[in-house]
Amino acid sequence: MNSSIYHLESKGEWEKALYYAKEEVIKEGFSNSITLHILGRLYQRLGNLLSARKAYLMVLERTPNSPKTLNNLILLDLNLFKISQANEWLEIALRIPNLSSEEKELIFTSACDLKLFELEHLMALKFVDKQIGIRKSVIALCNKSICLQKLNRIDEAISFQLEAVRLHLNEQGLKCDNNEYLNLIGKRCGDLESSMRLQTILMNLGILKLSKNSFDQLGIKLILSGMSNDRDYWINASKSKNIWKGNYVDKLIIWDDQGYGDSIQNLAWVESASLRAREIELWLRPSLLKLVKDRFILPKNCSIKSLHDNSLPFSGSIYHVGMFFLPFVLNEWKNIHLKSYRGCITKKQPNLLNQNKFRIGLVWSAGKHTSPQPERSARIRDIPFHLLWNIASSWKKEFPIEILSLQLTGNEEEVVEEKIKAGELLKPLTSNDWLSTAKVIESLDLLISVDTSVAHLAGAMGINCLLMLSCPSDWRWTGITNKTLIYNSFLVCRCEQPGNWNEALTQANILGIKILSSKAT
Repeated sequence: MNSSIYHLESKGEWEKALYYAKEEVIKEGFSNSITLHILGRLYQRLGNLLSARKAYLMVLERTPNSPKTLNNLILLDLNLFKISQANEWLEIALRIPNLSSEEKELIFTSACDLKLFELEHLMALKFVDKQIGIRKSVIALCNKSICLQKLNRIDEAISFQLEAVRLHLNEQGLKCDNNEYLNLIGKRCGDLESSMRLQTILMNLGILKLSKNSFDQLGIKLILSGMSNDRDYWINASKSKNIWKGNYVDKLIIWDDQGYGDSIQNLAWVESASLRAREIELWLRPSLLKLVKDRFILPKNCSIKSLHDNSLPFSGSIYHVGMFFLPFVLNEWKNIHLKSYRGCITKKQPNLLNQNKFRIGLVWSAGKHTSPQPERSARIRDIPFHLLWNIASSWKKEFPIEILSLQLTGNEEEVVEEKIKAGELLKPLTSNDWLSTAKVIESLDLLISVDTSVAHLAGAMGINCLLMLSCPSDWRWTGITNKTLIYNSFLVCRCEQPGNWNEALTQANILGIKILSSKAT
């Protein structure tokens, strides 16, 4: 029976595999550790982490030193952000004697993921090197590339990512040179897992190439493999067959597929898309609807739909595209002022709330996320509150200012809460509705923000913003100067080294004083 379950699992039919695994577990009287592990793994794939944990703990009751189960528990607790518990599972796994090479690889891979989440990039790299010391696997090469990228060693990261592509193709009996990689986008390569992995590897290669040059043509095209690196693409024919390629169509669905910042920025390309379709439906999350209806000029052939968790905008035979991919599908991501440069969200109220004071907004955290990868990315972008506070509050010696927190989360930090209770820091945001946020932002004279969705909204509205960029930063911010082609109203303050904000803070202080001085006159 287990072979049938494995077969269903490899095809991506996880729900059906789970059904048979449950039957088998009951038939065996919950006594077989192997079947219980399979049950836990299927629950984990389907996101039912509590049931997965229950199955894994039953495995450990019967087989305490089960490396694969301990490995999966590391990843499970990482997904639940139970980092201390994940580290405990890791320590137990590393103490198991006589691990096979395969078992060591699994555990070192998960250890790398865990240390990357904890932003311990050098420690993560050490685990990767242990992986590679056992065997040069595709996962090990990809992990090494990720570690090097986080350490801003981009050329080395590209080299290892290319090696991962070649090895993956070789394992599937395929050969391909650099010029043919584009032919692999959206193409099956072995089973479901192998096909998804290839698309992810190609997308990450594209991101790395764009990290060197934000307009690298091969990198831009490889980014499109991100449309086909999830399970839905391979098991839902409507999604894979009807992805829009930029050609003229009768009807097009553009759907809100990534973070809020991406969606707000890429509203600027809806107009270009509207010229290539007779009718467009723009599917947005509910919290964006009021903002777009009130502040965004919709093309005449475009209507808005609400996108809920159970919505499937790519069902049926209608062409569709995620908003993140719009500028690339349209071939409008070029080394000129981008469509987003002058903003596309209108301001309705001038700064009339307090004409006697400059209003300075602060965003020091990129927010909280529900899965490890985006959460890890957000933590890299965060800056300690007190560093931004020290700059903004120092300007009070020269200018009459009031300081506002533009955070929905993070205000409960002790040092932040003290400033709020003392009346030194205002907290105007009470809702995650983006129109409410826009009304606060348009009252600002200046926003100082890390790379997050609030900053994108300020840029889309043409509000002055000092953008604090970590090192390495997202490739889309372009260049090394304090200007960006994405938003005209932005001045960029860049870190020179990973984790060192000193240079960016110095830039922010100088540029902020210049902006306030010009407004004062």
